[in-house]
Amino acid sequence: MPDQPEAPNDAPTTPPLSEEHAAERVRLEREYLGWSTGELAKRMTAAGYPMNQSSVWRIESGEPRRRINLDEAIGFAKVFGLTLEEFLGPPASSSDKHIAEVTDVVLDMYRRLLDLMKSTGNAFKLVDQYCAMFPQHAEELNSRIARALTEENRRHGPVRESPMVFLRYPAFQQAQQPSEQTPGS
Repeated sequence: MPDQPEAPNDAPTTPPLSEEHAAERVRLEREYLGWSTGELAKRMTAAGYPMNQSSVWRIESGEPRRRINLDEAIGFAKVFGLTLEEFLGPPASSSDKHIAEVTDVVLDMYRRLLDLMKSTGNAFKLVDQYCAMFPQHAEELNSRIARALTEENRRHGPVRESPMVFLRYPAFQQAQQPSEQTPGS
């Protein structure tokens, strides 16, 4: 018998699509969005894929789990804002998507914070310049700014998180440390 060629071990494999993945994805996405099984059923129905709360529960937790037909799979994907392949793929990819979304939000807020810190620094430079030019008004200007900031804090409540909340992340701390290398070394 001739030898059969062996399949290469390093051939890329795509994660299998399965009903088990879809059922688990329904639960994970629903919980991530903070929806009850009833809320998900309402949203499926509103999207044109009629479903009741009991059906959602049986898909997620039934023994055996209720099967998801193709129309329902399309509906779940649509309601969750996923492609059909994402919906049917391994649930771990859902975590990756959500982690990326949260990371993007934090990064966007951090960029905004940096812009605001720069603008605030410029505003205080303006105060310093004014006080240097008109020292006779420095006390009054600083007093008015202090009252205005106090009023803003009273109106909006105290800031509970410091803008330096980013310091809790080791990668941020490392990025803020000056390089120990000197040019040309």
